[in-house]
Amino acid sequence: MTLERQRWTILALLCVSTAINYIDRQALSVLLPTLRSELGISSVQYGTITTAFMLAYTAGQMAAGPMIDRLGTRAGFSIAISVWSVAAMAHAFARGAASITFLRVLLGIGEAGNWPAGGKAIAEWFPKERRAFAMGVFDGGSAAGAILAPPLVAMLALKFGWRAAFVVTGVIGLLWLAAWLRFYHNPAPLQAVSGARKRFSWPRGRRLWGLMVTRMIATPVWWFYVFWLPDYLGKDRGFTLAEIGMFGWIPFLTVDIGKLTGGALSDYFLRRNWTPTLARKSVMACGALAMAGGVQVVGAGNAAAAIAWVSLATFGFGMWSANILALHADIFPSESMATAVGWTGTAASLGGAGFTFAAGWLVERQGYAPIFWAAGTAALVALLSLIFLVGRVEKHEV
Repeated sequence: MTLERQRWTILALLCVSTAINYIDRQALSVLLPTLRSELGISSVQYGTITTAFMLAYTAGQMAAGPMIDRLGTRAGFSIAISVWSVAAMAHAFARGAASITFLRVLLGIGEAGNWPAGGKAIAEWFPKERRAFAMGVFDGGSAAGAILAPPLVAMLALKFGWRAAFVVTGVIGLLWLAAWLRFYHNPAPLQAVSGARKRFSWPRGRRLWGLMVTRMIATPVWWFYVFWLPDYLGKDRGFTLAEIGMFGWIPFLTVDIGKLTGGALSDYFLRRNWTPTLARKSVMACGALAMAGGVQVVGAGNAAAAIAWVSLATFGFGMWSANILALHADIFPSESMATAVGWTGTAASLGGAGFTFAAGWLVERQGYAPIFWAAGTAALVALLSLIFLVGRVEKHEV
């Protein structure tokens, strides 16, 4: 197999794993209207459940990054997807909020390994001028999973029951694991991409802290749309479960388009001799402006307009997301890439946990308006952190 074919095979596997990751995590949000009546789950309880997931995901990333850097992508990723797939299947045995909370903790611990492993693989296999697009494809699996989750989970639940829906989505991950073990091998051509292999070293410095702060502020926007958009469509816009399945995927298609567009655009700028600072951050600034569309959602005159504003916001997040991950590969060597992504992901998860917990209380008491306003302005604040804390990245560094 040629080097180029190996790269695309690996990238395809990483994209699919991310899609499965999001199908498993979003299954609960798609089924929430059903679980409200079946298990008596309230908005406050759901906020607590999602917060527990985020905290477990946070702790999991702190451990997953160093584990993957030390064990290698193949072994580390195998462990992660095994844990989260079994946890996803076990949701079928839930009896109430307490058991769902416990299972979401296990799911979060396992799912934490996806981005450190994928980011490390791309840093090892792809040259600098192709990393943002590769990150967009890999990270774009999240949107693909979010697109597939509403119709897939809704169809399974309507035909076989909500418990069967959890079982089937969990089994998909175990099937992916078999393909991963069959096709993935630790990269022999590493030296051709990033030079001689070096020993693991802990990432540190102002840029690491700057990326942590930036992701802590901006990433909760995505978590909000993943966890709460189906409930908003059902509660405030009157969508049935079938209608959520029919239309709830649209904003997640636009985030995928945003990731591919934003990644390809900044890679193009890099090939045109722009500095990484200008190439990545200018695209991220456009993404932050697009995310401000979230402010308009609640005031939209009809459901179609509301989905259109959400779609603009998620497109902007896609542009942002591909480039924030590419900046990690620009700044950190591949030997510590998984740890760096794990640590900044930890900060992002902490922000997401706080945001989703606050969302549960605010939705219960004041409705969705203040949450959409916060989601629409968060990335503009994060952009300031990116500019002043991360600073310049020169071409000779990447």
